[in-house]
Amino acid sequence: MTDRIETGPREPATKPWPTGLAPDIYQPTATGPPGATVPKRKVLVAGTVVVLLIIVAIVGHVVASGNAISAGDCVVTNPSVLTGWDIKKVGCNSNPGSGETVQRVESVQNGSSGQCDLGLTTFQDDPNNKTYCLSDPMLGNG
Repeated sequence: MTDRIETGPREPATKPWPTGLAPDIYQPTATGPPGATVPKRKVLVAGTVVVLLIIVAIVGHVVASGNAISAGDCVVTNPSVLTGWDIKKVGCNSNPGSGETVQRVESVQNGSSGQCDLGLTTFQDDPNNKTYCLSDPMLGNG
């Protein structure tokens, strides 16, 4: 019986070194090809999501700006459980319903602590940080 000694590359050990006991020369190998890239499908999905979010933000801004109240607009005000009072933009010739009066916005001030001239109704809108000066046709100033 003769012993054979083979030289050349050896197969790697099947068991890794126990944690903390690996010799200094042990280097674990990285899995996957070097410089792995993100699959094209994931990039496409992520790009589509970003574009949709931008479109939603633009549409939301346009819709919100379309309901902004400015001088010359007509509004109705009514009590609200959540905010105390609400103001809503309406058509100047509309019929808002019983107990509500259409008022014309004469001016809009930034900040919700403004005051209006004598004869105008001051509506301080805290959620929007605006003060609206409203004329009331019932008092003859509309």
